[in-house]
Amino acid sequence: MSSDISALIAQLNSLNEWIEMQKATMEMFKEINTSIGEADRLTLVLLIRKAFDHIMKTVREFDKWLENPLVLSYVDREMLQEVWSSVLRILLELLELDVRHTAMVRDNAMKLLKAGKIPPVILEIKRMRAEGEGVREAVRRL
Repeated sequence: MSSDISALIAQLNSLNEWIEMQKATMEMFKEINTSIGEADRLTLVLLIRKAFDHIMKTVREFDKWLENPLVLSYVDREMLQEVWSSVLRILLELLELDVRHTAMVRDNAMKLLKAGKIPPVILEIKRMRAEGEGVREAVRRL
């Protein structure tokens, strides 16, 4: 019995690594954010993708916890309520961002197309499709 408890304590202590990694990640993104005003478009795209990647990793790991009866045995209703409140706030904020950004992309694309301005990547993809060339090859040449 005491060896079972020791094993559980060791597993719980391993959570320290996750906590420290998450804290370091928070600090990294905060530090990056201090100089984000100087970033070019490519850097912004890469940083946003990196942030999304970490968000997805964190959500996957959190979801694994919610599937784990061992972990759930240490989670009371108040903790779950707090998680729900936070998740709902994050979800609504993400959905608002998605709606706002998607509308902005749509509006900007329509404005450019009406002005006769078609981004070169679209023209190249259209040309490549007409010639039967692979999309990746055409984009890679750009």
